[in-house]
Amino acid sequence: MKTLLVHFDMKFLKPILLGFLFFLLVLIGGILTWYFLQGPSHQGLVRSDFADQVFKIETLVDVTPIANKPNIVFILADDLGYGDVGFNLQTAINTQHLDALASESVVFTNFYAPASICTPSRVGFLTGRYALRQGLAYPFHHVNGSFVMQVGNRVANTLGVVDMRGEHNIVDGLMQSEIIIPEMLKLANYKTGVVGKWHLGTISQDEQFHPFNHGFDYFVGLEASNDDWPVAFYENDRKMLDDIGLDQTHYTQLFTDSAKSFMTQHKDEPFFLYVAHKDPHQPFFPSPKFRGKSKGGSYGDAVEEFDHSVGQILKHLDSLGLSENTIVVVTSDNGPWFEGNPCGLRGRKGQLFEGGYRVPFILRYPKKLKTAYKTDVPAMGIDLFPTLMAEAGISLPKDRIIDGHNLFDILADTNLAASRPLFFFHDYAFEAVRIGDWKFLETNYSYLWPLPLEHPNYATKGFVPEYSPANSDTSINRLDNWPKLYNLSESPSESYNLATRNGQKVKEMQRVLVDFRTEFLRNPRGWTGN
Repeated sequence: MKTLLVHFDMKFLKPILLGFLFFLLVLIGGILTWYFLQGPSHQGLVRSDFADQVFKIETLVDVTPIANKPNIVFILADDLGYGDVGFNLQTAINTQHLDALASESVVFTNFYAPASICTPSRVGFLTGRYALRQGLAYPFHHVNGSFVMQVGNRVANTLGVVDMRGEHNIVDGLMQSEIIIPEMLKLANYKTGVVGKWHLGTISQDEQFHPFNHGFDYFVGLEASNDDWPVAFYENDRKMLDDIGLDQTHYTQLFTDSAKSFMTQHKDEPFFLYVAHKDPHQPFFPSPKFRGKSKGGSYGDAVEEFDHSVGQILKHLDSLGLSENTIVVVTSDNGPWFEGNPCGLRGRKGQLFEGGYRVPFILRYPKKLKTAYKTDVPAMGIDLFPTLMAEAGISLPKDRIIDGHNLFDILADTNLAASRPLFFFHDYAFEAVRIGDWKFLETNYSYLWPLPLEHPNYATKGFVPEYSPANSDTSINRLDNWPKLYNLSESPSESYNLATRNGQKVKEMQRVLVDFRTEFLRNPRGWTGN
């Protein structure tokens, strides 16, 4: 009887246990999948925090008539490293045209892109505001990959293995209520054109993000990065190709020719030309003339073709007799990605460290800047907007915070240069600040070892090993120590954390960072109520 009972129990108990185990695995799998598929850390911000406002731009600014207004040519490289140019002492890549331009210009050696990745950086350059005020923290991607890829990416993100946690912007593209450079300049009768990479909203999915709806009169270019397939190619309001595919060798010259054509057409009136090259963003497609010519490999080939394009544009300005009264700016949207030279700076694209944010920057304006020189004054891409507006006789919009400062004011005012804070963000959080020579990092994302396991947004934070002696209330982190404080004049490579030796400086800079972040979260769009 006992034998039969045991047999009976095992006969029914085994499938029950297996069923319960299967249910438990499914439940755990579901919870993990839900957890890993959650959106990025938005700091509590939601779409309604970035609502559009209806306004007439004419009521927000004042325009002062200026005779002989300057032309403006803004040339932006894609992923060009701080050390990829000869004027920053690089030797492997021939950048003869950039070097010649630098010898006639003011070169900022402590210049930062507005962000360490492309879309938010471009927003910062064009608006004079940190891109988080626009609700944009990531590049736009057409394809999110398979379900398995999405889960795998989230797992890697949550464990701190990769640096971007989710890559989902709160908004879909550049909103109508965000005023950019060409919209302002049109009030002063400028003609406006953009050639190259746009990347401020997927035009082929929503026409409201077309440059024509944001102040540009002329557009020849790509809607996104050259590797974000399918990438549509446009000529003005006509989509010429649904996808450029791998046939990309001719685009750098095409953009150069389009830029020259625009300048010729508008040589007798003030113009703003934004040349946003695809180079040297990977994958690299140098034209036959440049393929295999650089000591810097395919990346170097792409940089040298970009350099050649800059030379052609400058030569064309000369031929039109416009160089003296034209502001020329050349810089990069962020530091180098997998290839490229950050020139000994720590980090790369996507990081808060110097290698991700610090970029080459050249400013030439012969009519105003009579002497070429280098300056170590800290500045950022958000300073371009107020600088150009001042030179065009246009006041800044009254209804919003403009985060940037006029570069000429910064150069002239040593107190302003030494005291103004520059903020660095990742995801939707401001996590670092520079004031003068000091840079403070409260925390940091990284896709390079050592991983920031103690970052509050990573699942690994609770597993960071600590040591605490017996009968002691003191504990110490066995891995990295936070926060970070660097003196960039003494260690631009951010190699030596001085936080424990400068407690008062840490408190001062952390307070500046916390106050700015608190105010941003209270008023994300930066409306002033005027």
